Amino acid sequence: MRIKTNEYFTIFYEGVRGEAKLLTNEPSLPRTRKPPSRFVDSLPTSLSYESIYDLYHDEYFEIINNILNSLDSRFKQSIFPLLCKVEQFILSTANGTQDCDDAINIIDIDEFLTDDINVDRLNLELMMLPDYFSSINKEKKLGLKKITKISTVCELLNAQQLGKTMFYEYCKLITLYLTVPVTTATAERSFSVLNRIKTYLRCTMSQQRLNHVIIPHIHKDKLDLLDLNSVCSDFISKNENRKTFFGAV
Repeated sequence: MRIKTNEYFTIFYEGVRGEAKLLTNEPSLPRTRKPPSRFVDSLPTSLSYESIYDLYHDEYFEIINNILNSLDSRFKQSIFPLLCKVEQFILSTANGTQDCDDAINIIDIDEFLTDDINVDRLNLELMMLPDYFSSINKEKKLGLKKITKISTVCELLNAQQLGKTMFYEYCKLITLYLTVPVTTATAERSFSVLNRIKTYLRCTMSQQRLNHVIIPHIHKDKLDLLDLNSVCSDFISKNENRKTFFGAV
C-alpha cells in the first residue's frame, strides 16, 4: 500500500509542514516525563525521539495501522463472502448465465436459504426468469444488454404486478438479501439522533411520536425528494371536511 511507505510519509510530512508555517510555530519535541519512582518498574519505558520527524513518523504509521485494522474488522466478517455469493447468484440467474462453469449455483448459497426459501419452487421460477426479464426489457424498451445491479432486477420485477406473484420465492430471496444488516451504522445513527430529538424539554414525548419524528430525521435525504404539494393534496382529498376547510384540490 502506497501510503504505508516512508517515501509517502516524507512527502506528506513536508507538505503539511510547509502549509503550517503561516499558521503556527515550528513543531518541537514534547518534554520527556519521568514517572514517579514507585512506578518505574511497573510502567513501560517511554520512547525518546531524536527529532520531530521521528515522532510524527511513528504516530503516522500507528494511525494508518489502526484505520486498516478497523476496516478489516468491520468489512471482513463471516457474512460478507456469503452475501457476495448471493448477489452473484441473483445477477447470474437474472441474466440466465447460471449454467456457466464459474457461476454461483443454488448449492453454494444453501446456508442463506435455510428455512426461508422453498428451494424446489425457486428452481422452477429460475427456469422462467430470464425469458420474463427479456420480455419486460423489450416491452418497456429499456435497452438492457446485461443486468449488473440488484436495483435493475427490482425494477424489472416491479414493472408488472405479475412478476412479484409469479416469482414469489425469487422476490423473497432478494428481500432477504437487501434486509441483511451488513453494518450497524443505521442503528448507531438512530441512537445519535435520539439525543438530539428527545431533549429535556421533550421528555414526555410518547414512543409513537418519537418514532414518527426520528424516522424522517434519519432519512431526511429521502424526505427532501417528496413533493409536499402532492402530499397535501392527497391528505385533503381523503376527507370531506378537509375539502370543505382547505378547498377543493
